[in-house]
Amino acid sequence: MRSGAWFVVAGTIASAQPAWAGYPDQPITIVVPYPPGGPADLMARPLGDGLQTALGVPVVLQYKPGAGGQIALRHVQRARNDGYTLVLALAAYAIGPLVSRSAGYDPVSDFQPVSLLAKQPLVLYVGATSEITSVSDLIVRAKSRPVTVASSGYGNTSHLAIELLSQSASIRVTHVPYHGGVQAVMAAISGDVDAVFAGADSLRHVKSGKLRALAIANDTRLPIAPETPTFAEAGLRNMLVTGWYGVLAPKGTARERIEKLDLAVKHVLSDLSKNEVLSGYGFKVVHAGPADFQGFIRQELARWSRLVADRNLVADETDSGKAGVAGNLRR
Repeated sequence: MRSGAWFVVAGTIASAQPAWAGYPDQPITIVVPYPPGGPADLMARPLGDGLQTALGVPVVLQYKPGAGGQIALRHVQRARNDGYTLVLALAAYAIGPLVSRSAGYDPVSDFQPVSLLAKQPLVLYVGATSEITSVSDLIVRAKSRPVTVASSGYGNTSHLAIELLSQSASIRVTHVPYHGGVQAVMAAISGDVDAVFAGADSLRHVKSGKLRALAIANDTRLPIAPETPTFAEAGLRNMLVTGWYGVLAPKGTARERIEKLDLAVKHVLSDLSKNEVLSGYGFKVVHAGPADFQGFIRQELARWSRLVADRNLVADETDSGKAGVAGNLRR
């Protein structure tokens, strides 16, 4: 089965010669902006394995976590634009420059989009022993006192989900940023915070009895959690927040190399769409090529820039680790 997939990919790529002749002929590095073991790793490992088979060269994963993904992005921004250094970008890629003066890159002009890989909706969770059993319960409680909601870090998708919830439900929410999704989820499990926004991969903690899922920020319920309602069902129709994963190359990478990488990614994704591990963690494989991926990034920027402006979220780097009432950070 694997060898058959290899011959299909190899044959397709070979048919495009000679425009792609000679590339790649050395290892390709994919820089991952988060540590091993998290959702980014779940996507990076099968992607790297698949590209190694499709392109016929080693594909190395290099982990550079920190600063909401900005350390990895800056590293790749400075790399040679020869198609041998790529970065796994998450939704925070488009959000970072909107909320941080120190991001140091322009999401539209400083990188070359290769492929959109997958999307994963966010979910609002509480600890399994929490008295909050629904979104309505959380809203009622927040009307009397601010509730604490954890995120995986300032300027991440989970942070903006908190801001959107506060705005949509007209409630006061104290945002508690953590250094990563694992810590944020553990805070909800232990009761250190009232709730947490995290990816659908944390539904496994619902099945193990550690968390309760209140609502999914998606337009439909998820097959892996059919009992969990959407926010629209709870009366908050604009609560649509999706994390996404994509591949970027440094600015100026040759178009022919970008196209070859995208073709290889597309073939890999055709296999990953059947990957039960990814679907079991709430990933939906969605391919978009360079032009469509660029358009998607622009849409993300337009959407989140409005919320950032409305909620006054631009912060200095020193603010990024501080808890605060949603929407109250100064420009």
